[in-house]
Amino acid sequence: MKQIARTFNQLVKWIREEAPATQALIQALVALGVTFQWWHWTDAQTGAVVGITAVILGMFVRSQVTPLIRPRDNGRELVAADALVAGTGHR
Repeated sequence: MKQIARTFNQLVKWIREEAPATQALIQALVALGVTFQWWHWTDAQTGAVVGITAVILGMFVRSQVTPLIRPRDNGRELVAADALVAGTGHR
């Protein structure tokens, strides 16, 4: 059971680090499956699978780069609310 949990955690870690590669692998598998008629999906079903995987992988990536809460130290914000966002020129 520990081996299964360890393998699952390694898989999730790899997906978080390589979300674009994961999406490419999923899309390649879907393309092969539809092309060689391993399963019979309509265009809408194929599009739904590709879209859902893109959204799920996007959530994986966003959770890594977007802080859910602003960092604080003893009630004082560590990053000013009006600080420049890196590379955008916006406040």
